[in-house]
Amino acid sequence: MIASNRFADHASHRDGEESALARLPRRAFGDSAWVSLALKGCAEHLAPAIRSGKPYRIANAVRAITHAPTPEQIDDVIEATCEAMLASAYAAGDASTASNLQNARSVIETVIGEVRGRSERDRLAPALLRDTVDGYVKLVGLVNKGLAERLDAVSKLSVRIGSAMHLPAETLLEIEFAGRLHDIGILAILGTSYAVGAFERHPVTGAAFIESIPSLAHLAPIVRAHHERFDGRGYPEGLGSAEIPLASRIICVAAEFVDLVTGSSAHEAMLPNAACHELALRSGSEFDPDVISATLHLLRYRQRTHRSA
Repeated sequence: MIASNRFADHASHRDGEESALARLPRRAFGDSAWVSLALKGCAEHLAPAIRSGKPYRIANAVRAITHAPTPEQIDDVIEATCEAMLASAYAAGDASTASNLQNARSVIETVIGEVRGRSERDRLAPALLRDTVDGYVKLVGLVNKGLAERLDAVSKLSVRIGSAMHLPAETLLEIEFAGRLHDIGILAILGTSYAVGAFERHPVTGAAFIESIPSLAHLAPIVRAHHERFDGRGYPEGLGSAEIPLASRIICVAAEFVDLVTGSSAHEAMLPNAACHELALRSGSEFDPDVISATLHLLRYRQRTHRSA
């Protein structure tokens, strides 16, 4: 865990961000592709989140890099990023960033504790969690059978996409459970004449419900962010790219594919190949390009080409 004095004892540290980050692979990991990706993610998302001073952005940025092999490696990456930020802040006389780093410490430590607790729960009781999720989906089915069937379809496709991306078993469990619960907040508006904008609040409603269940609370951030867009134009927080939990990005793609091939009040059902083409067109704007790539590969979709006459 990052010690509380890590953010306060580096007033004389002025090596700069590049040199501070460059020490990390040799010290903790060796030269590996994962290290490069983790450092890139920290530099691009954790640092801006900390500078923003918004706890929710900081928490999501930390969660975006919590797929490291061990919690200690997560600690090392975050610590190196924070040290680099502090070095630059002192060198530039930037008191605001130094203050934000101090305030961010508690958020970071809370998320790391959440990740460790989640890993222990998943290791000890996945069957119990699955039974709990099953119970809530059956309850959804009593209210709206179609919604329950859609939740199951989205969950199954989400897990297949996650498997195609070679995600670890504990992450696939999260994707399975969050996928089955991601739209549970819609129950709050079914059968009502709700005002414009009420639908956009269902991720927050669903996340609040899930957060109230201790064994499922770790899924709440995934549910809350499943309508965020890769380009930052989604809702409810306007998060973008790696600020959005990976599980949310995957569920977002799976849900859209299910909706495209089953149809809705807005459009008729598409053939799977046409639905894949639609997803490809929105890659990089609405959807994570890496998730789209894995999805299209999984569904054996080949990009359309124009034949010459």
